[in-house]
Amino acid sequence: MNIENEMTARFNKTEKVDINDSLSVELDFFFDNVMDTVVNYFKEEVAV
Repeated sequence: MNIENEMTARFNKTEKVDINDSLSVELDFFFDNVMDTVVNYFKEEVAV
């Protein structure tokens, strides 16, 4: 029983790390796109 608990705890830890890493990558991608869009918008506004 202790072995099962240990394995479950390790699996949960690695699963949480993977979720956090993928979320971080998703947020980085999202904010890069948002900032590019905002910068391009203001460049166009200034040009007009």
